[in-house]
Amino acid sequence: MISKAVTEKDLELDEKKVFGAVINLWCIGNPKDPYQHSTESQVIKDAEKAGLSRDKAAEVLKGLEDKKLVRVEERNGKRYIEYRMEGEHIVKELQKTTYVDSRFEFKPPHH
Repeated sequence: MISKAVTEKDLELDEKKVFGAVINLWCIGNPKDPYQHSTESQVIKDAEKAGLSRDKAAEVLKGLEDKKLVRVEERNGKRYIEYRMEGEHIVKELQKTTYVDSRFEFKPPHH
């Protein structure tokens, strides 16, 4: 069964804000560790700047994980938000919107 790619139209406003925060953090990572800045706590902090409460940001982040658009990896006592291939289309699409304000483009390390 082939699933259709998630597009910007498929996400709620809060999901776009949180995913945009995730992508911004991915964009500033270095090639050896593109996820070095995308900790769960930093994503939530950045989503708060976009107007979400901590609880709402955490809930939305969990929803993005449940939709298999991101994955969470624990390392050194921190939870890092990492890229999933299933989210490729929406990542590319959101980078062209105001939800992602990084001047650097995120390119998945395994592409």
